[in-house]
Amino acid sequence: MLQAEIAKPLVRAMKIYRRMARRDLDEGTRRDVARHIRRLAEQGVHDPGRLTVCGLSYLRQRERQRASEERS
Repeated sequence: MLQAEIAKPLVRAMKIYRRMARRDLDEGTRRDVARHIRRLAEQGVHDPGRLTVCGLSYLRQRERQRASEERS
């Protein structure tokens, strides 16, 4: 049940991110964002739109961290 609940928001977040970033996500990043969305659903977030937005926020945060590490 939980897997079906997060599938659409996860796919939507990855598609939007790919379009915005103009690059594909690596396997590790896909796995991490899926884990993040799953945790939110387990904590009671069930709105698909909210899960999508949270997934996108997570991906942007990872991007900022990676850029910061590359500058260091």
